Amino acid sequence: MNNIIITEPSRNLRMLGRQALEGKWKVALTAVIVCQLCLELPVLILDELFGKTLTELFGNGDLLYGMDTGTGVDFMTIMSQSAQKISAMSGVYSFLVTGAFTLGLTMFFISLFRRKEADPAQVFSGFEYFFKALGLSFMVGLFTALWTLLFIVPGIIAMIRYSQAFFILADNPEKGIMECISESKWMMRGNKAKYFCMCLSFIGWIILTSVVVGIIVGIFSLPFGGGAFAAIITGILTVILTSPVSAYMTTTEAAFYDILTGNLRAETYTPGQY
Repeated sequence: MNNIIITEPSRNLRMLGRQALEGKWKVALTAVIVCQLCLELPVLILDELFGKTLTELFGNGDLLYGMDTGTGVDFMTIMSQSAQKISAMSGVYSFLVTGAFTLGLTMFFISLFRRKEADPAQVFSGFEYFFKALGLSFMVGLFTALWTLLFIVPGIIAMIRYSQAFFILADNPEKGIMECISESKWMMRGNKAKYFCMCLSFIGWIILTSVVVGIIVGIFSLPFGGGAFAAIITGILTVILTSPVSAYMTTTEAAFYDILTGNLRAETYTPGQY
């Protein structure tokens, strides 16, 4: 396997992503929204039905009282003000389905970038390889967590090192879990800094989206107060508002992957070609 080193500037990689999305924004946003809602709404519902607040989990133990946060407010006061619930069931759900949905969404964006037929229903196609997707998600998470124990920087490097694993599996479902991880490590040799810079180049869009989400969610959530309904409304709004940046970034990542595999030579493209 040849190790291709990407030298294209981030703006050119983003351009490839934008070109692939031309005329496909509606279907891309639909796929992202469907995938994210399937991942996040059940979690919100399970947390509200079966979860407990942090105060309920920690109780009123003496160890928690008197823990000064440095702001003059004790730890338990902050905990009692938090209505966020946590449940083990939502964690199990996320663990089981995240891999399959990640694989399905990756399949969708590979098809979209390559100008093949892309249907939002593809986000569910990862369930055809449920156990393989689950295993890959677990192993990538495990390796990343182990490197993160050393320090945050090794953890970030590990995330980048394994970033192509799901693209490899989506493109070659017959490959094994460790094979995908090994190939991702090989493909990212000499490309980790480029991938990091490419992701970092979206920071402006991410900050802008975060500000807009904060304002709009704040406005819309006020009439509903707290509780389950407000949490669901907030979750839906957040997914919808962040979907354009998610689609843009994932399409650009698909372009990055296609260059790594040799399917696309970024330096030879012309505007409007892809």
